[in-house]
Amino acid sequence: MRRTRIIALVVAAGLSSRAFTPLPMRGQVAQSPVPVADHHAHLRSPAIAALWHARLPPVDLPVGLDRVVRDFERYWHNRDEAAFAGLFTANGIMLYGDAWRRGRAAIRVAQLDSKGADLKLWAQQFEVHDSLAYVVGSYGHRTRADLADLGRFHWSLRKERDGAWRIVASMMSNVSPPSPSDTAGLPARALIAQLDSVGMRGATVLSLAYQFGSPMFEVDDEYARVRAENDWTAREAAGYPDRLVAFCSFNPTTAYALEELERCLHTPGFSGLKLHFTSSFVDLRNPDHVERLQRILQRANAERFPIVVHMRTLDETYGRIDAEIFLREILAQAPDVPVQIAHLAGWGGYDPDTEQAFSVFADAIASGDRRAANVYFDVTAVAPVTSDSLRAIAVERMRKVGLGRFVFGVDLADTASQRRERWAQFTQLPFTEDELRAIAANVVPYTR
Repeated sequence: MRRTRIIALVVAAGLSSRAFTPLPMRGQVAQSPVPVADHHAHLRSPAIAALWHARLPPVDLPVGLDRVVRDFERYWHNRDEAAFAGLFTANGIMLYGDAWRRGRAAIRVAQLDSKGADLKLWAQQFEVHDSLAYVVGSYGHRTRADLADLGRFHWSLRKERDGAWRIVASMMSNVSPPSPSDTAGLPARALIAQLDSVGMRGATVLSLAYQFGSPMFEVDDEYARVRAENDWTAREAAGYPDRLVAFCSFNPTTAYALEELERCLHTPGFSGLKLHFTSSFVDLRNPDHVERLQRILQRANAERFPIVVHMRTLDETYGRIDAEIFLREILAQAPDVPVQIAHLAGWGGYDPDTEQAFSVFADAIASGDRRAANVYFDVTAVAPVTSDSLRAIAVERMRKVGLGRFVFGVDLADTASQRRERWAQFTQLPFTEDELRAIAANVVPYTR
């Protein structure tokens, strides 16, 4: 049998529950419930921060389109409003502030307010289809050589009878540059400081390595970066063994998924596996994806490796069908380990899709379905709920399941105030004070 993992948040493993007594938030009366732990937390490595803030590289435009870009810069800088307006079609349109300006005369007047800004544009993608084209990119200061920029632009263009490309529509949006904290990431010491500030004892830290395997991003050496992110998370959490529990992660549809699972199983510091179906583009109605997930859960179950799963998919019709597939074909492969379903089987609030999916598990648990015997739910990002009827339904379903199966989670939070806000939002659901205390004190029995 592989080595025993000591899990900081587990009362059932024989550790004293006294260590996990919630501490009162600063400035808050001790009688108010405070979650003992955050069961859905993330650290953010510098590599992840760089991934999220990465920009598309500049591209070279065809001569005609490049001429429009260079003339746009020159006329804008020189405040040559007549020539600038001539870059647009007769009925061209330009977003100026929060309003559209249509026609060359209106665009000419709007350009008078540019004050000769020292503008530079970087094209980052384009397509040409006969006499139509689009160009998207970033803009910033002419004196800057990088893309630490002011905003983004999106142009639609048409080649006119004289052979010149002119702008049909121009949208330029301002952006705020990433803050130092955005690019520096969120190390374990910062998370611990947040926990201390709000009175939480510990957290389950879910690796963001799956992001490097997401089709949303284009990365080189994908698997190497997944491994590096998982290892970074394990090292960070290892500095606080009595406070943080680390789960590894990867995209379960990739060719290296089982290899990385094996590596995680034998990497000191990992106590479980996180799967994120949305970011990984998992399709529960795809038999190949289901088969891959089955193999992963079977292996995790054999090693008694707990699982946290974000099971909301990208399917616009996500709901009951997907939850039934997950219960019948996937969850059944892991009968011996805790499986924590994130966000009550949804994401971003208790909406009708989440209600459909969650009701499948609620009914299974209420009926004594053994496949759901070790299922727990985190209430991360469940609130706020805008519909009064859904608020009542959510609470009643949770009561039906049994409140002992629900734990609190925050997800990504850069400040202690955000952490407080997430719990405050959850407390707006129509639970009694005793019920809120019960949920706040719950921990998932990550037993081995």
